[in-house]
Formats: sequence, C-alpha cells, structure tokens
Amino acid sequence: MTNKNLITIVTDNRLVAETIATAIGANSQHDNYYHGNGYAVTWTNGCIIEATFKPDESFVIASRQELRQMYAHNFQFAMRNYDEIVGWEKSKDDARQLNVIKALWAKSSAVVNAMSPCFDGELAFLNLYWYLRQPVNVIRAWLPRLRKQAIVKAIKHGAQDPQKYEKWLGEQLINHFIMEDAEYNVSKGCSSEEAQELKERVDKANKVSVRVVSNETQPLYSMATLWMDACTQLGFEFEKTYSIAYTLYAKSLISYPSIYQNGVPESVSREMEKNIKVLEHNTVWGNKAKEVKTISRRHNYRYGETGYNGHGIVTTGLHPVGLSRDEEKLYNLIVKRVIEAFKPLPGEGSKKKESSLP
Repeated sequence: MTNKNLITIVTDNRLVAETIATAIGANSQHDNYYHGNGYAVTWTNGCIIEATFKPDESFVIASRQELRQMYAHNFQFAMRNYDEIVGWEKSKDDARQLNVIKALWAKSSAVVNAMSPCFDGELAFLNLYWYLRQPVNVIRAWLPRLRKQAIVKAIKHGAQDPQKYEKWLGEQLINHFIMEDAEYNVSKGCSSEEAQELKERVDKANKVSVRVVSNETQPLYSMATLWMDACTQLGFEFEKTYSIAYTLYAKSLISYPSIYQNGVPESVSREMEKNIKVLEHNTVWGNKAKEVKTISRRHNYRYGETGYNGHGIVTTGLHPVGLSRDEEKLYNLIVKRVIEAFKPLPGEGSKKKESSLP
C-alpha cells in the first residue's frame, strides 16, 4: 500500500507554482513539480481537462447529491487536444504533465486546489478531479494575492470563510448547469423562449457589482478596464494585457486580475495603508503616492458584493525588480490607478467602514 504522506498543491502554471513553492519551502526542483517540507507543488498549464455537457442524459439536479457530484453526473471529461489548433504535438506535453499530477495525487493525504481564484479556476480543478477519479481530501486555497503569509495560511486552513465559499460555489455551479442545458436546447431548436428565459435568469444572477463613480475620480481597474487603457495608452491587445497582468500576479506584485468587479473588501483597504508607502519608491508615480496621507474607502464593497467574484486590481506591497519593459509599463499603469482610487477627494473623510464580507 502506498504511504500517503504528501500534500500536493495544484495550480495553473509554473510561475505561480514557483511562487507558492518558495513561500512554503518546497525548494527542490524536479521535472514538472517542486518538492520539499512535506509538499509537492505542480501545475496544469491551464484547463488541462475539458468538460463536455452530456446531451443524451436528462439534466439532473438531485437534492440527495452534493453539487460537485451533480457536476460529474452531467458532464464527461477528457484531456484537451490542441494539436490541430497550435500545429504541434502539445498533447504529449499535456499527457506528461497529467501523469506527474496523477502520480503525486496517488501519494497524497490531501490535495490543495490553488487554481485561479475565480469560477473558471474552480471548473478547471473539478474537471481534473473527476477525470482522475482518485478520491482525496481537498483543501481550497483561495489566493487573490500571492503573499507568503496568505499562501501559508490558505494552504493550511483553506478558504477564509468556508460557508460563504460553499454557498458561492453552489450558486455558480447551478447557474452553470442551467446555462449549459439552455444553450444545448437552443442549439437543438427546442423551446427557445424557455431556454432564453433561463439564460437571462442566469445572466442576472451572475452579474457582479461594478462601481460607477463621477468624473472626478476613477475606480480601481478590473481586467476589462485595464485592457481598455492598455490598448489606448500602450497599444496592447487583450491577450497580451492579460498575459502580462497574470505574470504580475504570479510574481506577487498585483492582486488577481478579476474580469469585472472593481470594488474592494475592507480588508484590502486596510492592507493599502501599508502598501501605498511602497509606491512612494515608484520611479514614475512615487511623488503622487506621497500625497496620499489617508486611504479612501469610497470604493469599498457596499452592495452585497462577494470577494469570491474577485475585486479591483491592487498592488501588494512588494517592490518590483527584474521586470521586462512591457511588464513595467503595465505595472505603472496599475500603480497610477491605485493611487488615484485610494487618494481621498477634497473633504472626504477617512473613517473606516467595517464589512462582514470576505
């Protein structure tokens, strides 16, 4: 019998894996994973397993089933095949990586889901879990900011508020089920009005709060608005902008680039009281950072937003080193917006508003 004395951490790509491995002392580098201190840290290179809705089975949401099991019932799972798209045998690399993950998984007493802190990250992990079908205790490390203390805490204790996390995930999965079923019915020309109604219901449920402000100030960036400015000011296309933003996240310099939501929890505002001091050393916007004497709370959550839908892009309090020219350009664009968002307006109070949200 295999002695399961390992904890395996699975994340999206090698750069994030390297950041996590450094934080937890897994410093021994092997082919396709890091190892040490009782941990193995590996990566999937994106959504390595694809899920396809089962059209020949009736759509099932059963009260006696746990939502993750419902997902497994209604979808089938297979390794992605990009060979025809990219023009080279990428599947060999994917298969090799998948074998590494499978071998580590088999030796593990627990597996840590450290995929991107968003619903797409959840689906990527669920696809992998149900493809491997090797039952194991799973811990969800929710990491919107890749700082050492946050990484260690998340790996040991899981999501900050498990009940809120499970509630959010359940709602997202049910919406996903309904949307897939509705889209299949529309594609088959079945009850299009009813299917459209279901899709509209899901779209409404999935909407996140986006803070709208006056022309006097700007909210924090989301990935969508970051790309707009990166396009007009830097000439970057969306894929380039997202790739660089994700790299800055993986290097622990910014929070995870959420697509839409641009407000922040109170806990993030508190962190910015220290982080803004680091920005005083920024070579481009340092003098502007020095003008921020108190942190504005005008972009804090106020309308029931959940941190599990992401939050506005903020800096993390680390000073950047060794950035490429394009990385530096995008980072400085984010720095400028962070300073603008947290600098109080004339006459604005700085009283803290407590929040119970994650």
